[in-house]
Amino acid sequence: MKEEFLARARELTGRIRAQAGKTPLQIFIRIKKGALVRFTNNGVHQNGFQDLFHYTLSLPGAKGFSSIESNDLSPEGIQTAITQLTHSAAKSFPKSPPFQKLPRVKEWFPFDLPEIPGKAARVIRKAVELIRHDRASANGYYSAYHRFFYFANAQGLERSHAATAVRFGVTATKGEGKGYLSFYHPDGKRLDVTDIVEGALQLAARAAEREVQVKPGVYECVFSPRAFLELIEPLRRHFDAQLAKDGKSVFSGLLGKKIFSSTLTISDDVTHSGQFGLPFDAGGASKKKVVLIRRGVLSGLLGEGHSTRGMAEHPFNPENLVVEPGNLSLGDLFQRIRKGIFINKIWYHTLVRESRMEVTGLATAGSLYIEKGRIQGRVVHLRYHDSLFSILASVRGATRDPLLLKDGERGAALFPHLWVSRLKVV
Repeated sequence: MKEEFLARARELTGRIRAQAGKTPLQIFIRIKKGALVRFTNNGVHQNGFQDLFHYTLSLPGAKGFSSIESNDLSPEGIQTAITQLTHSAAKSFPKSPPFQKLPRVKEWFPFDLPEIPGKAARVIRKAVELIRHDRASANGYYSAYHRFFYFANAQGLERSHAATAVRFGVTATKGEGKGYLSFYHPDGKRLDVTDIVEGALQLAARAAEREVQVKPGVYECVFSPRAFLELIEPLRRHFDAQLAKDGKSVFSGLLGKKIFSSTLTISDDVTHSGQFGLPFDAGGASKKKVVLIRRGVLSGLLGEGHSTRGMAEHPFNPENLVVEPGNLSLGDLFQRIRKGIFINKIWYHTLVRESRMEVTGLATAGSLYIEKGRIQGRVVHLRYHDSLFSILASVRGATRDPLLLKDGERGAALFPHLWVSRLKVV
């Protein structure tokens, strides 16, 4: 399969080069092939097979790269993309730097694609049996994909990376209580369906015990890995070194200064032993570990020679975030909560005021209220409004076992559960 993907990528690259002539294009190709199945305890309600082919054309200029994305593989589509790109790009193009050695990232655990529908059926059957036996209801998903990333520049250098990705998640409902758990890993053999479903059912059962009305105020909070990843999303683009240099980042002028809790260390690190992700960026450069926050101090930013040239509004964006774990179990962490809330999943989250990193959002119905170390019941309609600087300055602890999370098409996150001492509920 890897050879088939590579052949397809090279064939498309040849056609693009033929149409582009001497224009020094950089070509980044993404291929994705596999199945996504969504289900309820009453049976499958969506079953889809995807075969996606997507390419990005880039031109280097004095102020960075101009890029255009397309999935139109026809000669007309390719020509349109080339024309639009060359009209918007600079007229003189600097040469791309030579490639450095790639970090070793093994995330190719191949499976037979024709067998995936049968595999999905077995996974779902087992999940549904557990859910029905517990007299609960649920909905969930299972997906398994082969993915391939390819890069070629105008100097004839190329890079490729094959990856697999298996995901399974379930939201269980018992009475008025809900619980969500998920799995993500390149190696689908690590999936323990029973563990995921029973964990979601246990959360739902605790939430079903009773409803707790939480008054506005400041509370301790435990964020699940998924909820914490969603929480800090607005900060990502501000780790761009050029943005900070231009005074357009919330981190401008803060490099080397303590801005968060000394308990918090965050890196962009595809080389971490528990991490998986694309080892080169969209410009072909090898990714390197960059410690962004070290014990609360802003210690690094992303720029040339560092990591992850993205294709978003700003050129550098962390795609393999790692939060340093602590030494607690989740049960230990709960025992330390005097008056707080466990947020397992965020339903709505938005940035209100960028200069102060003020965010507001709603947690899902699976949130739990904790008092003196004991779960008291579910919290509904939980809305928070606070500054990310204040929240992250109050991190007090983390669990010892981080969870791998899918984070876009090219990266992953490795996060523990995080305990903060203050979250403003409104």
